[in-house]
Amino acid sequence: MTRTPNSALIPTFAALRFATGVAAWAAPARAARLFGLASDRQQPFITQLFGSRELTLALAVTDPSPRLRTRALQLGLLTDILDILAAFRGIQRQTLPPVGAIVTGGGAALFAGLGVAALAAQKRPSASTE
Repeated sequence: MTRTPNSALIPTFAALRFATGVAAWAAPARAARLFGLASDRQQPFITQLFGSRELTLALAVTDPSPRLRTRALQLGLLTDILDILAAFRGIQRQTLPPVGAIVTGGGAALFAGLGVAALAAQKRPSASTE
């Protein structure tokens, strides 16, 4: 049986992004509170925008095309790095509460780490497990 090095990583990464996106869309106010974001009236809309991105990336990283999957991982990594920077700016400018910065910035850091690992695993030759 042939297994790719990232056979568990990609589905796990996609599931996390997908769950984040579904939570943001299905219950944006609750998700915003869970993510530590402010709770004013526009927040559910902003949370859903965030959820749309997560759902799109989750679907793209599970695509059977290695080229599309690689591009989705690269774009996801860029997005996650920008999210980490946004969390730092939010703390610096005092526009994001510390809990929000920890949850959203920390989540983005986790996703960035998973993205780097998935990209690295895709570059390695497939391992055969017989």
